[in-house]
Parts: sequence; structure tokens; C-alpha cells
Amino acid sequence: MKKVLYVIIALLLVYLVLAMFGPKEIKVERDISINKPTFFVKSILGDFKFFHDEWSPWSEKDSAMKTTYKGAPGELGHFYSWEGNKEVGKGEMEIISVTEDSLVQRLSFEGMGDSRAYFILKDSGTSTNVTWGMMFEVGFFGRPMMLFMNMDKMLGADYEKGLTKLKTKLESLKEIGANANYEIKEIQWDEKQFVSTKKIKMNGDSLGLFFGENFPKMWGQLEKEKIKSTMSPCGIFYSWDVNTKATECAAAMCVPKGVKLKGWDNVAVPTARVLSVPYYGAPEKSIDAHYAMEEYIKANKLDYSFVIEEYVTDPMLEKDTARWLTNIYYILK
Repeated sequence: MKKVLYVIIALLLVYLVLAMFGPKEIKVERDISINKPTFFVKSILGDFKFFHDEWSPWSEKDSAMKTTYKGAPGELGHFYSWEGNKEVGKGEMEIISVTEDSLVQRLSFEGMGDSRAYFILKDSGTSTNVTWGMMFEVGFFGRPMMLFMNMDKMLGADYEKGLTKLKTKLESLKEIGANANYEIKEIQWDEKQFVSTKKIKMNGDSLGLFFGENFPKMWGQLEKEKIKSTMSPCGIFYSWDVNTKATECAAAMCVPKGVKLKGWDNVAVPTARVLSVPYYGAPEKSIDAHYAMEEYIKANKLDYSFVIEEYVTDPMLEKDTARWLTNIYYILK
């Protein structure tokens, strides 16, 4: 009996020693060059549905995989969950950080806690170098196993396969912009709340001046009261006359539920199905994107309540209007 106990103690000591030398952190990275401009590649990387449908190296391992999507592609809080067979397991991803040249996701596999997946983009003019990586911490008692497992080799092959599929897919697509085909997607919005100006009727040519006057005021008040907007500045359009350019609209900021801002109206958007399309270019030239949306709605016998344009790019930081991103949302009835 004592011999068995000594053996157990010896094995435990060996395990503890190995734990001291095992890796505290695991990082896997692969990169590829894609012959597309950075702003276009970034807009695709932030879309979980496109990831699952078009280039995920794991989707083909289970055609019956169950998936869920929430939030707007490319925005903080955009969420994707999956549940499949033994090869793909169960987990979720959520965008938690977006910068000019990176995108970070919270990645969680069932029973394994959270880790970080990320994309780093480097603009090379006509092409973009994309680094896709994952980093996770290893608990003390899990470190000995990592000494005998090559995670870089195990996951690296999937990353390489996924990036190759991404490159092939993106290089076959046209950039979204004037005279291009628009990829319209249906997404699910959770309930949202906006602070806004009052509805005002005006000529569309005056929108730049109207937004330029109200966005700084609204933003400044939010900053003063330490309230963080959950989207970029938005225009809410309740009507639009193509011929006369007459519109009834409001300047707005999306805020956490329950927030009220003195001097501004509140607009609540209940949980809803939303059609979205990203547009690159000067916002006043986005008419083709709206025409494409109207054709889609007509072809699919849908109807909508109003339109929200989210002006993602700050013109003060990016002078090239071809790189200005406007996310266009049609709120379906």
C-alpha cells in the first residue's frame, strides 16, 4: 500500500514540476497576402455569417451545424455561436475591439473558457497582408499536457486552409462602391435606443450641414456625461423623395437602454429584422446602394419602416472619400 502511495506522490511531483515548465500561453498565427484594398478586406473580416458561409475551415466539417448571429457585422457586439458534431464542438465568438488595422474577437469553446482571436491588417497599397491569430492562457494544471501537444501544428493547418479560402473568395469579388454589385444581408437587431434631433423636413442637399451642426453637439454632451455611443453617428430617414430630394430625417446617436439626454429626443427601435449593406464612398453618392436595396425588397416582397445610415468613417481622419464607410440599414416591418 505504501509503495502505491509513494508512486502516486512521485507522479504528482513530476506533474507539478512539468507544470512549472509548461507554457503559460499559447499563440497560433498564420498570414496571407490578399490582392484587395485594406478597407474592403476589413469589412469582410467583421462579418461572421460570411465567415461561416464562405471561408471558415470548420464549416465543411459539419453541414448540419446550428448557428446564431446577432448584431451588425463589423461592430462591437457582433455575435456568432455554433453547435455541431465532435469535430467542431460548441462555442461562440463576439467582436470586442475594432481599430483601423485590427479586429479582436472573444472566442469561447464550451468548457474551455475565453480566449482571443484576432486579425491584424497591413496595407500594402493594392494588396493587404492579413494575420489571423489566436491566443489563450493555459491554467497551471493544464500546462504539462501542452508540453506534449503541438497546438501550432494542430490549428495552423486549419488557419492556412481558411486564409487560402478567404483569399480566393475575396479576389473574386468586386469592391462595394459605385457601379458594383451590392451584397445585401438580413440580420437580427436587438432592441436599440437612440438620442436624436427632432424630425425635420429638408432638402437632401442640406444634410451635410445639418449633420455637421448636430453631431458634434450631441457627441460633446455624451462625452461630458460619460455616456458611450454604441454605434457611429447615424442619420434616421423616415421618408425620401428621389425626384425632389425632400426628406424627413433626424441626426442620432445610439446609446445604452434607458439613457436620456437633456434637449434631445429619444427613438426606440424594437428587436427587428434588418437589411444591411455597406457602402464605400461619399454618403451623398450612395443612391445606387439604396436602389439595390429597394429592388431587393421588391423582389422578396418585403416592407420597411425607416432607414438608418451609420457614418462609420471620420472624415477628419480619412481624406479619401473612396474609403468612407456608410452602413445602411433598412428596418423591416
